[in-house]
Amino acid sequence: MHKYFLIFTLLLALPAAAQQERECRGKQAFDLGDGSYGCLQEVGTSQITTTRTRDDGASSSVRKNATGKIEVLMFGEYNGSRQVTGNRIKTICRTFLPTLQAELTDLSYHRIVVVLIWPRIENPGNYVPKAEAKVAVQPGFSSAQCRGVKFFG
Repeated sequence: MHKYFLIFTLLLALPAAAQQERECRGKQAFDLGDGSYGCLQEVGTSQITTTRTRDDGASSSVRKNATGKIEVLMFGEYNGSRQVTGNRIKTICRTFLPTLQAELTDLSYHRIVVVLIWPRIENPGNYVPKAEAKVAVQPGFSSAQCRGVKFFG
């Protein structure tokens, strides 16, 4: 019985770890269970600009689409792998999808941009060029149902 109580107490304490980070005080915390945790920074809108150009330069097209955006601060175990990052983005997208839908009731969107910001990790330059950010940023986008992840670039 004591073992179950200890496990239950530890599970409740994990999201509280994110609240200990000064950047997360008063914000909605989460724990991904893979050594990383964080808090919701912002839910809102963004735009994705899609550009297509033929190889011969004969034509090109530019499309700007409104999207939902979920921005989170991440702490704990950083991993630069696209597979691990993609799984984290999908989990965060599914977790905060109801919040996003409640916030953007009047906006029609087909994609959701999810941005993982690691304020304690120096930017390795594998997702965002080092000149654009000093901290590690892992952006990606998913469908409006949080299925699949594509990375920018």
